[in-house]
Amino acid sequence: MKILLVGGGGFIGGNLLRALHGAGHSIIATSRQARASSWPGVEWLALDLGLLASDPGHFSFPDDVDLLINAAGLLSVDTQALSLVQDHGARALFDQAARRGVPVLQISALGASAQSDVPFLSSKGMADEYLSGLNNVSVVLRPSLVLGPGGASSGWLLGLSPWPVIPLLDLKARIQPVHIDDLAGSVLALLRHWPTKSVVLPLVGPEPMTLAQLIDHLRAAQGWPPARYLKAPAWLTQVGSRMGDRFGWRALNRQSVVLAQRDNLADPAVLASVCGYRAAPVQTRLNEWPTVAQSSLRAVRPLMFVVLALIWLGTAAVCLGPGYDWGLRIMAEAGVHGAWAKLAVISGALCDGILGVGMLLQRWRRQALRLQLALMLGYTLCISFVLPHYWFDPYAAVAKNLVLIVATLWLLWTEPRQ
Repeated sequence: MKILLVGGGGFIGGNLLRALHGAGHSIIATSRQARASSWPGVEWLALDLGLLASDPGHFSFPDDVDLLINAAGLLSVDTQALSLVQDHGARALFDQAARRGVPVLQISALGASAQSDVPFLSSKGMADEYLSGLNNVSVVLRPSLVLGPGGASSGWLLGLSPWPVIPLLDLKARIQPVHIDDLAGSVLALLRHWPTKSVVLPLVGPEPMTLAQLIDHLRAAQGWPPARYLKAPAWLTQVGSRMGDRFGWRALNRQSVVLAQRDNLADPAVLASVCGYRAAPVQTRLNEWPTVAQSSLRAVRPLMFVVLALIWLGTAAVCLGPGYDWGLRIMAEAGVHGAWAKLAVISGALCDGILGVGMLLQRWRRQALRLQLALMLGYTLCISFVLPHYWFDPYAAVAKNLVLIVATLWLLWTEPRQ
Protein backbone atom coordinates (compact mmCIF):
# COMPACT_ATOMS: atom_id res chain seq x y z
CA MET A 1 0.00 0.00 0.00
CA LYS A 2 1.21 3.52 -0.78
CA ILE A 3 0.57 5.71 2.27
CA LEU A 4 0.84 9.47 2.74
CA LEU A 5 1.89 9.93 6.38
CA VAL A 6 1.48 13.53 7.56
CA GLY A 7 3.47 14.42 10.66
CA GLY A 8 6.03 11.67 10.13
CA GLY A 9 8.67 13.58 12.09
CA GLY A 10 6.73 13.63 15.37
CA PHE A 11 6.53 11.16 18.23
CA ILE A 12 3.45 9.30 16.97
CA GLY A 13 4.23 9.82 13.28
CA GLY A 14 7.81 8.61 13.66
CA ASN A 15 6.72 5.40 15.36
CA LEU A 16 4.02 4.83 12.74
CA LEU A 17 6.62 5.37 10.03
CA ARG A 18 8.82 2.60 11.45
CA ALA A 19 5.87 0.23 11.88
CA LEU A 20 4.44 0.85 8.40
CA HIS A 21 7.85 0.57 6.76
CA GLY A 22 8.51 -2.66 8.64
CA ALA A 23 5.19 -4.01 7.37
CA GLY A 24 6.33 -3.45 3.78
CA HIS A 25 4.27 -0.37 2.90
CA SER A 26 5.56 2.39 0.61
CA ILE A 27 5.58 5.68 2.54
CA ILE A 28 5.47 9.34 1.56
CA ALA A 29 6.11 11.11 4.86
CA THR A 30 5.79 14.82 5.52
CA SER A 31 7.26 17.24 8.03
CA ARG A 32 7.47 21.02 8.16
CA GLN A 33 10.84 20.88 6.41
CA ALA A 34 11.71 18.31 3.76
CA ARG A 35 14.21 15.66 4.84
CA ALA A 36 16.58 13.32 3.11
CA SER A 37 15.35 9.74 3.36
CA SER A 38 17.69 7.02 4.62
CA TRP A 39 15.17 4.19 4.18
CA PRO A 40 14.24 2.51 0.90
CA GLY A 41 10.59 3.05 0.04
CA VAL A 42 10.30 6.25 2.11
CA GLU A 43 10.05 9.69 0.51
CA TRP A 44 9.92 12.97 2.45
CA LEU A 45 7.95 16.07 1.47
CA ALA A 46 7.55 19.46 3.16
CA LEU A 47 4.07 20.24 4.53
CA ASP A 48 3.07 22.86 7.08
CA LEU A 49 -0.62 22.48 7.93
CA GLY A 50 -0.69 26.03 9.27
CA LEU A 51 0.33 27.33 5.83
CA LEU A 52 -2.01 24.92 4.06
CA ALA A 53 -4.92 26.42 6.00
CA SER A 54 -4.43 29.77 4.26
CA ASP A 55 -2.83 28.59 1.02
CA PRO A 56 -4.30 25.42 -0.52
CA GLY A 57 -1.57 25.52 -3.16
CA HIS A 58 1.14 25.09 -0.50
CA PHE A 59 1.01 21.30 -0.89
CA SER A 60 0.30 19.13 -3.91
CA PHE A 61 -1.32 15.84 -2.96
CA PRO A 62 0.82 13.00 -4.43
CA ASP A 63 -0.58 10.71 -7.10
CA ASP A 64 -1.48 7.04 -6.58
CA VAL A 65 -1.82 7.31 -2.80
CA ASP A 66 -3.94 4.53 -1.30
CA LEU A 67 -4.36 5.99 2.20
CA LEU A 68 -3.78 9.27 4.05
CA ILE A 69 -2.74 9.07 7.71
CA ASN A 70 -2.77 12.38 9.54
CA ALA A 71 -0.57 12.07 12.64
CA ALA A 72 0.21 15.79 12.86
CA GLY A 73 -0.60 17.61 16.07
CA LEU A 74 0.42 20.64 18.05
CA LEU A 75 1.11 20.89 21.79
CA SER A 76 0.50 24.58 22.38
CA VAL A 77 -1.43 27.08 24.48
CA ASP A 78 -1.91 29.25 21.38
CA THR A 79 -5.59 28.83 20.47
CA GLN A 80 -5.15 30.38 17.04
CA ALA A 81 -2.23 28.11 16.16
CA LEU A 82 -4.18 25.05 17.32
CA SER A 83 -7.13 26.04 15.14
CA LEU A 84 -4.91 26.63 12.11
CA VAL A 85 -2.94 23.39 12.32
CA GLN A 86 -5.34 20.88 13.86
CA ASP A 87 -8.60 22.14 12.35
CA HIS A 88 -8.34 24.36 9.26
CA GLY A 89 -5.08 22.89 7.98
CA ALA A 90 -6.37 19.35 8.51
CA ARG A 91 -9.63 20.21 6.68
CA ALA A 92 -7.69 21.47 3.65
CA LEU A 93 -5.72 18.22 3.64
CA PHE A 94 -8.90 16.12 3.96
CA ASP A 95 -10.45 18.03 1.04
CA GLN A 96 -7.50 17.11 -1.18
CA ALA A 97 -7.87 13.46 -0.21
CA ALA A 98 -11.65 13.49 -0.78
CA ARG A 99 -11.28 14.91 -4.30
CA ARG A 100 -9.08 11.93 -5.12
CA GLY A 101 -11.23 9.36 -3.32
CA VAL A 102 -8.43 8.53 -0.85
CA PRO A 103 -9.53 7.10 2.52
CA VAL A 104 -8.24 8.85 5.64
CA LEU A 105 -7.02 7.69 9.03
CA GLN A 106 -7.04 10.63 11.44
CA ILE A 107 -5.03 10.30 14.65
CA SER A 108 -7.07 12.42 17.05
CA ALA A 109 -7.28 12.37 20.86
CA LEU A 110 -9.59 10.77 23.39
CA GLY A 111 -12.12 13.37 24.52
CA ALA A 112 -11.88 15.39 21.29
CA SER A 113 -15.12 17.27 20.61
CA ALA A 114 -16.09 20.42 18.78
CA GLN A 115 -17.92 21.47 21.98
CA SER A 116 -14.92 20.96 24.29
CA ASP A 117 -13.77 23.89 26.43
CA VAL A 118 -10.16 22.74 25.93
CA PRO A 119 -8.74 24.32 22.73
CA PHE A 120 -6.55 21.31 21.93
CA LEU A 121 -9.53 18.94 22.06
CA SER A 122 -11.98 21.29 20.36
CA SER A 123 -9.67 21.88 17.37
CA LYS A 124 -9.18 18.13 17.01
CA GLY A 125 -12.91 17.52 17.41
CA MET A 126 -13.91 20.05 14.73
CA ALA A 127 -11.54 18.44 12.24
CA ASP A 128 -12.88 15.00 13.16
CA GLU A 129 -16.47 16.08 12.54
CA TYR A 130 -15.56 17.66 9.21
CA LEU A 131 -13.77 14.50 8.07
CA SER A 132 -16.67 12.27 9.07
CA GLY A 133 -18.98 14.37 6.89
CA LEU A 134 -16.98 13.86 3.70
CA ASN A 135 -17.78 11.20 1.12
CA ASN A 136 -14.62 9.12 1.47
CA VAL A 137 -14.47 6.39 4.11
CA SER A 138 -12.51 7.59 7.13
CA VAL A 139 -11.41 6.33 10.53
CA VAL A 140 -10.90 8.72 13.41
CA LEU A 141 -8.67 7.00 15.97
CA ARG A 142 -8.76 8.66 19.37
CA PRO A 143 -5.96 7.38 21.60
CA SER A 144 -5.74 8.04 25.31
CA LEU A 145 -2.44 9.26 26.79
CA VAL A 146 0.28 7.61 24.68
CA LEU A 147 3.47 6.52 26.45
CA GLY A 148 6.84 5.72 24.93
CA PRO A 149 10.36 7.04 24.41
CA GLY A 150 10.38 10.44 22.73
CA GLY A 151 6.86 11.54 23.69
CA ALA A 152 6.43 14.96 25.29
CA SER A 153 4.03 13.75 27.99
CA SER A 154 6.16 10.64 28.50
CA GLY A 155 9.22 12.81 29.07
CA TRP A 156 7.38 14.87 31.66
CA LEU A 157 6.22 11.76 33.53
CA LEU A 158 9.71 10.29 33.23
CA GLY A 159 11.18 13.37 34.92
CA LEU A 160 8.73 13.04 37.81
CA SER A 161 9.22 9.32 38.37
CA PRO A 162 12.58 9.36 40.29
CA TRP A 163 11.32 11.58 43.10
CA PRO A 164 9.99 9.84 46.24
CA VAL A 165 7.44 12.64 46.88
CA ILE A 166 5.61 13.91 43.81
CA PRO A 167 3.12 16.82 43.62
CA LEU A 168 0.31 16.38 41.07
CA LEU A 169 -2.55 18.54 39.85
CA ASP A 170 -5.13 15.89 40.76
CA LEU A 171 -5.10 12.55 42.56
CA LYS A 172 -8.51 11.12 41.59
CA ALA A 173 -9.05 11.60 37.82
CA ARG A 174 -8.67 8.35 35.85
CA ILE A 175 -7.14 7.67 32.45
CA GLN A 176 -6.52 4.57 30.30
CA PRO A 177 -2.99 5.06 28.92
CA VAL A 178 -1.63 3.07 25.99
CA HIS A 179 1.90 2.36 24.85
CA ILE A 180 3.07 3.69 21.49
CA ASP A 181 3.54 0.09 20.30
CA ASP A 182 -0.19 -0.47 20.76
CA LEU A 183 -1.02 2.62 18.75
CA ALA A 184 1.14 1.33 15.91
CA GLY A 185 -0.37 -2.14 16.30
CA SER A 186 -3.92 -0.78 16.14
CA VAL A 187 -3.14 1.14 12.94
CA LEU A 188 -1.73 -1.98 11.28
CA ALA A 189 -4.81 -3.93 12.38
CA LEU A 190 -7.09 -1.28 10.87
CA LEU A 191 -5.23 -1.50 7.57
CA ARG A 192 -5.96 -5.22 7.54
CA HIS A 193 -9.62 -4.75 8.48
CA TRP A 194 -10.62 -1.39 7.02
CA PRO A 195 -14.29 -0.59 7.80
CA THR A 196 -16.89 -0.12 5.08
CA LYS A 197 -18.16 3.17 6.54
CA SER A 198 -16.67 6.07 8.47
CA VAL A 199 -16.18 5.40 12.19
CA VAL A 200 -14.76 7.06 15.30
CA LEU A 201 -12.79 4.62 17.46
CA PRO A 202 -11.25 5.10 20.92
CA LEU A 203 -7.86 3.53 21.60
CA VAL A 204 -7.50 2.92 25.32
CA GLY A 205 -5.81 0.56 27.70
CA PRO A 206 -7.87 -2.07 29.52
CA GLU A 207 -7.31 -0.64 33.01
CA PRO A 208 -8.48 2.78 34.22
CA MET A 209 -5.90 4.28 36.58
CA THR A 210 -4.96 7.56 38.20
CA LEU A 211 -1.87 9.46 37.15
CA ALA A 212 -0.24 8.47 40.44
CA GLN A 213 -0.82 4.78 39.66
CA LEU A 214 0.67 5.28 36.20
CA ILE A 215 3.80 6.90 37.64
CA ASP A 216 4.08 4.02 40.11
CA HIS A 217 4.10 1.64 37.13
CA LEU A 218 6.97 3.67 35.66
CA ARG A 219 8.77 3.53 39.00
CA ALA A 220 8.26 -0.23 39.28
CA ALA A 221 9.76 -0.72 35.82
CA GLN A 222 12.89 0.99 37.16
CA GLY A 223 13.01 -1.02 40.37
CA TRP A 224 11.61 1.63 42.72
CA PRO A 225 8.80 1.31 45.27
CA PRO A 226 5.60 3.39 45.04
CA ALA A 227 6.02 7.10 45.66
CA ARG A 228 4.06 9.44 47.91
CA TYR A 229 1.78 11.85 46.06
CA LEU A 230 0.55 15.28 47.12
CA LYS A 231 -2.13 17.38 45.47
CA ALA A 232 -0.79 20.80 44.56
CA PRO A 233 -2.61 23.63 46.42
CA ALA A 234 -5.34 25.30 44.37
CA TRP A 235 -3.72 28.74 44.56
CA LEU A 236 -0.39 27.35 43.36
CA THR A 237 -2.09 25.49 40.51
CA GLN A 238 -3.88 28.68 39.46
CA VAL A 239 -0.70 30.75 39.53
CA GLY A 240 1.27 28.06 37.68
CA SER A 241 -1.38 27.64 34.98
CA ARG A 242 -1.50 31.39 34.33
CA MET A 243 2.29 31.51 34.09
CA GLY A 244 2.18 28.48 31.78
CA ASP A 245 -0.23 30.27 29.45
CA ARG A 246 1.96 33.38 29.54
CA PHE A 247 5.25 31.61 28.83
CA GLY A 248 3.97 28.74 26.67
CA TRP A 249 4.68 25.89 29.11
CA ARG A 250 3.39 22.64 27.66
CA ALA A 251 3.27 20.63 30.89
CA LEU A 252 1.54 23.27 33.03
CA ASN A 253 -1.14 25.59 31.66
CA ARG A 254 -4.89 26.05 31.98
CA GLN A 255 -5.54 23.33 29.40
CA SER A 256 -3.40 20.78 31.22
CA VAL A 257 -5.03 21.64 34.56
CA VAL A 258 -8.54 21.08 33.15
CA LEU A 259 -7.50 17.78 31.55
CA ALA A 260 -5.76 16.58 34.73
CA GLN A 261 -8.92 17.03 36.78
CA ARG A 262 -11.27 15.01 34.56
CA ASP A 263 -11.81 11.31 33.94
CA ASN A 264 -10.97 10.40 30.33
CA LEU A 265 -12.27 6.87 29.76
CA ALA A 266 -13.69 4.73 26.95
CA ASP A 267 -14.57 1.12 26.12
CA PRO A 268 -11.66 -0.86 24.56
CA ALA A 269 -14.17 -3.29 23.04
CA VAL A 270 -15.23 -0.67 20.45
CA LEU A 271 -11.91 -0.88 18.60
CA ALA A 272 -11.78 -4.65 19.03
CA SER A 273 -15.20 -5.02 17.40
CA VAL A 274 -13.92 -3.34 14.22
CA CYS A 275 -10.42 -4.75 13.76
CA GLY A 276 -9.94 -7.28 16.58
CA TYR A 277 -7.18 -5.29 18.30
CA ARG A 278 -6.96 -4.73 22.05
CA ALA A 279 -4.22 -2.70 23.71
CA ALA A 280 -2.18 -4.47 26.38
CA PRO A 281 -2.01 -3.21 29.98
CA VAL A 282 0.52 -0.40 29.83
CA GLN A 283 2.69 -1.88 32.60
CA THR A 284 3.36 -4.98 30.47
CA ARG A 285 4.97 -2.77 27.79
CA LEU A 286 7.53 -1.17 30.12
CA ASN A 287 10.42 -3.53 29.44
CA GLU A 288 13.20 -1.55 27.76
CA TRP A 289 11.76 1.87 28.63
CA PRO A 290 12.00 3.64 30.98
CA THR A 291 15.43 3.12 32.54
CA VAL A 292 16.98 4.72 35.60
CA ALA A 293 19.50 6.55 33.41
CA GLN A 294 16.76 8.04 31.22
CA SER A 295 14.53 9.17 34.07
CA SER A 296 17.44 10.53 36.10
CA LEU A 297 18.55 12.57 33.11
CA ARG A 298 15.06 14.04 32.72
CA ALA A 299 14.79 14.78 36.44
CA VAL A 300 18.24 16.21 37.11
CA ARG A 301 18.92 18.30 33.98
CA PRO A 302 16.26 20.99 34.61
CA LEU A 303 17.34 21.20 38.25
CA MET A 304 20.99 21.61 37.25
CA PHE A 305 20.11 24.37 34.79
CA VAL A 306 18.29 26.28 37.51
CA VAL A 307 21.06 25.76 40.07
CA LEU A 308 23.85 26.80 37.68
CA ALA A 309 21.85 29.79 36.49
CA LEU A 310 21.40 30.88 40.11
CA ILE A 311 25.15 30.45 40.71
CA TRP A 312 26.00 32.72 37.77
CA LEU A 313 23.31 35.27 38.61
CA GLY A 314 24.28 35.16 42.29
CA THR A 315 27.95 35.71 41.42
CA ALA A 316 26.98 38.76 39.37
CA ALA A 317 24.88 40.19 42.20
CA VAL A 318 27.63 39.62 44.79
CA CYS A 319 30.34 41.15 42.59
CA LEU A 320 28.25 44.29 42.06
CA GLY A 321 27.16 44.42 45.71
CA PRO A 322 28.85 43.23 48.91
CA GLY A 323 31.76 41.59 47.08
CA TYR A 324 32.70 44.63 44.98
CA ASP A 325 35.55 45.78 47.26
CA TRP A 326 36.79 42.21 47.55
CA GLY A 327 36.93 42.03 43.77
CA LEU A 328 39.01 45.21 43.68
CA ARG A 329 41.45 43.74 46.23
CA ILE A 330 41.89 40.63 44.06
CA MET A 331 42.53 42.82 41.02
CA ALA A 332 45.10 44.76 43.06
CA GLU A 333 46.86 41.49 43.95
CA ALA A 334 47.06 40.83 40.21
CA GLY A 335 48.58 44.28 39.64
CA VAL A 336 45.47 45.99 38.21
CA HIS A 337 44.38 49.25 39.87
CA GLY A 338 42.08 52.22 39.46
CA ALA A 339 39.59 52.49 36.60
CA TRP A 340 40.85 49.34 34.92
CA ALA A 341 40.21 47.30 38.07
CA LYS A 342 36.68 48.73 38.41
CA LEU A 343 36.02 48.04 34.74
CA ALA A 344 37.22 44.44 35.10
CA VAL A 345 35.03 43.74 38.16
CA ILE A 346 31.88 45.36 36.72
CA SER A 347 32.25 43.87 33.22
CA GLY A 348 32.96 40.43 34.69
CA ALA A 349 29.84 40.65 36.85
CA LEU A 350 27.68 41.74 33.91
CA CYS A 351 29.08 38.90 31.83
CA ASP A 352 28.22 36.42 34.59
CA GLY A 353 24.68 37.81 34.77
CA ILE A 354 24.13 37.58 31.02
CA LEU A 355 25.33 33.97 30.96
CA GLY A 356 23.04 33.13 33.89
CA VAL A 357 20.04 34.49 31.99
CA GLY A 358 21.18 32.62 28.86
CA MET A 359 20.97 29.34 30.82
CA LEU A 360 17.25 29.89 31.33
CA LEU A 361 16.47 30.62 27.66
CA GLN A 362 16.45 27.49 25.51
CA ARG A 363 17.23 29.43 22.35
CA TRP A 364 20.57 30.65 23.75
CA ARG A 365 21.38 27.74 26.05
CA ARG A 366 24.04 26.04 23.93
CA GLN A 367 25.86 29.31 23.29
CA ALA A 368 25.67 30.21 26.99
CA LEU A 369 27.12 26.84 28.00
CA ARG A 370 30.00 27.20 25.54
CA LEU A 371 30.79 30.71 26.77
CA GLN A 372 30.64 29.56 30.38
CA LEU A 373 33.18 26.85 29.67
CA ALA A 374 35.49 29.34 27.97
CA LEU A 375 35.10 31.85 30.80
CA MET A 376 35.72 29.29 33.56
CA LEU A 377 38.76 27.90 31.77
CA GLY A 378 40.06 31.45 31.27
CA TYR A 379 39.51 32.37 34.93
CA THR A 380 41.18 29.16 36.10
CA LEU A 381 44.24 29.60 33.88
CA CYS A 382 44.68 33.28 34.80
CA ILE A 383 44.45 32.54 38.52
CA SER A 384 46.82 29.58 38.18
CA PHE A 385 49.54 31.77 36.65
CA VAL A 386 48.92 35.15 38.29
CA LEU A 387 47.49 34.25 41.71
CA PRO A 388 48.41 30.57 42.26
CA HIS A 389 48.02 30.82 46.05
CA TYR A 390 44.22 30.80 45.60
CA TRP A 391 44.49 27.08 44.81
CA PHE A 392 45.28 26.63 48.51
CA ASP A 393 42.17 28.49 49.71
CA PRO A 394 40.60 26.34 52.51
CA TYR A 395 37.20 26.73 50.83
CA ALA A 396 38.64 25.50 47.49
CA ALA A 397 36.97 28.33 45.52
CA VAL A 398 39.15 27.74 42.44
CA ALA A 399 39.13 23.94 42.68
CA LYS A 400 35.32 24.01 42.62
CA ASN A 401 35.60 25.50 39.14
CA LEU A 402 36.62 22.04 37.96
CA VAL A 403 33.35 20.56 39.24
CA LEU A 404 31.37 23.31 37.49
CA ILE A 405 33.33 22.72 34.27
CA VAL A 406 32.45 19.00 34.31
CA ALA A 407 28.77 19.76 35.09
CA THR A 408 28.64 22.34 32.27
CA LEU A 409 30.23 19.89 29.84
CA TRP A 410 27.60 17.28 30.72
CA LEU A 411 24.78 19.76 30.19
CA LEU A 412 26.25 20.84 26.85
CA TRP A 413 26.69 17.29 25.58
CA THR A 414 23.16 16.27 26.63
CA GLU A 415 21.47 19.43 25.32
CA PRO A 416 19.29 18.50 22.32
CA ARG A 417 20.25 20.14 19.06
CA GLN A 418 17.52 22.16 17.35
